[in-house]
Amino acid sequence: MSARPLIALTTSELRRPEDVVARPQGEPPKLEVALATLYPEAIERAGGIPVIVPLLRADAIAALLDRVDGVCLPGGPDVQPSAYGEEPHPELGPTEPRVDAVELALVKAADRRKLPILGICRGMQLLNVARGGTLHQHLPDAVGNDLQHRQPEHGCITTHHVETAPHSRLRAALGGPRLEVNSFHHQAIKTLGHDLTATAWAGDGTIEAVEQPDERLILGVQWHAEGLRAHAPLFEALIEAAAAATATPAATPRRLTGARRASRAGVSRDARRLAQAAG
Repeated sequence: MSARPLIALTTSELRRPEDVVARPQGEPPKLEVALATLYPEAIERAGGIPVIVPLLRADAIAALLDRVDGVCLPGGPDVQPSAYGEEPHPELGPTEPRVDAVELALVKAADRRKLPILGICRGMQLLNVARGGTLHQHLPDAVGNDLQHRQPEHGCITTHHVETAPHSRLRAALGGPRLEVNSFHHQAIKTLGHDLTATAWAGDGTIEAVEQPDERLILGVQWHAEGLRAHAPLFEALIEAAAAATATPAATPRRLTGARRASRAGVSRDARRLAQAAG
């Protein structure tokens, strides 16, 4: 039985002590990373094993990606506009520059390794910025308010539709030229990043999905697919791509880390000693 792919799942939100209510007999409030359980559950149902990633240093990011088979970037706060060379808009929401830096570095490291990537909401925006693209900091300034992109309804409820591009991975995964989606954002893609193409649009022209137009799976959607069971095939596509990349004989072997080299060296020494004893 083949091993289930390991999917690095970042934690894009931070919870500060002042935002947490202390509970009787509980630990004192402190800075925490936060992630909705819907994301790891969706990855596990699709056949993968989620590896939840906290804030990491650059050298740790490289070591992590040497061990995983794919990446999932979840939703979260606004992307800091300095990441794409702009000044903050008056309507800019909370940002986490430290989180941005970690996720931008992680995307670039994943690109060097050609790992498959699935981006959800902020995750799609972060992917676009990592590839040199820019964002609308406050979407109503660009498209008006005829379509509500930040719904008050629960995430399992769809509130508007998107049109998908023919022959796209998105349409192949979810079927049909029209999809019903949920919506929880006020930022959106303005200019596309390198090697990305738009593959879905809202009725007001907002870019709602992007892909890399080649065999490698790079897919981002603006809605929260983790909350819609009908959109589970997006996570299944990520797991399938991760499994295929792992199983390809021609794939470039991943660099062994120090721990793995030491482990293998230890096994080799033990094998030599047994051989000598047997001789």
